[in-house]
Amino acid sequence: MNWIENKTILTPTSGFLGTGYTHTINAYVGCQFAQAACGTFCYARWSPMARGRAWDFYGAKLKTRAAYREEYNRIKEPQDGRPRPLKIYMSSVTDPYLPSETTLGLTRGLLEEMVERPPDVLVIQTHNTLVRRDLDLIEQISSLCELWVSITVETDMERILGFPPHASSPAKRVDTLKLFRDAGIKCQAVVSPLLPLQDPIAFANRLGEACDRVILDHYLIGDGSKNGLRTKRTNFISLLESEGFSEWTRIEKLWEIRDVFVSTLGPERVLVSKDGFNAVGQ
Repeated sequence: MNWIENKTILTPTSGFLGTGYTHTINAYVGCQFAQAACGTFCYARWSPMARGRAWDFYGAKLKTRAAYREEYNRIKEPQDGRPRPLKIYMSSVTDPYLPSETTLGLTRGLLEEMVERPPDVLVIQTHNTLVRRDLDLIEQISSLCELWVSITVETDMERILGFPPHASSPAKRVDTLKLFRDAGIKCQAVVSPLLPLQDPIAFANRLGEACDRVILDHYLIGDGSKNGLRTKRTNFISLLESEGFSEWTRIEKLWEIRDVFVSTLGPERVLVSKDGFNAVGQ
């Protein structure tokens, strides 16, 4: 394990997440899912953090709990006596529930701190069902602030021909959403980026039963670069084209699927791209 020195854990937001959140949290650096299906389109490999290296797991940050306490106190107990808002997206670059979280527990430690020092808004973004482990803490925090469990489910297909296996089963991710919804916790499915769907209507219905709302996105508008340039530097598009999924590379497919979801779930439960991700604290 590589332990990474860090002075801060809260990173001020800008750009894509800048209108909904004040900060992001990433307890880990790099990703252990880099060789999974999501690694084929992950924009983070082109971030300044990677600095030209292969996008892989680089390590975990030291003293994350202490850093959160200190930064929280500065934000909520400033010298001028006026607390500032704290709206956290967890996490923006690295999944908070990497396999290493099972033993290291950095994400769980941060959640334990948030029970004592809750932000105003917390969105927990993952595509790993390990988030189920922390249901007890998430329930507590949800009573203290606006909290959303946000789980990426890019497709209804358990395996897409030509792609590596998923980091975790899409069906089990949907089941995890339903677990949180049944517990009374706000939750959302993030279909981002949109991957080929076998049965869009059935998928919309399944998500409608499992979560409060759905956010749809497409790499052409959602990867944080103009016209999807980050994604175009990966082999994602060529993989889709080689397996006969060329239509899914075009933005028109997003609007087609949006219309299916709206007709199935209603317009109030279907959000799109940047506006959807930032629809918190309202």
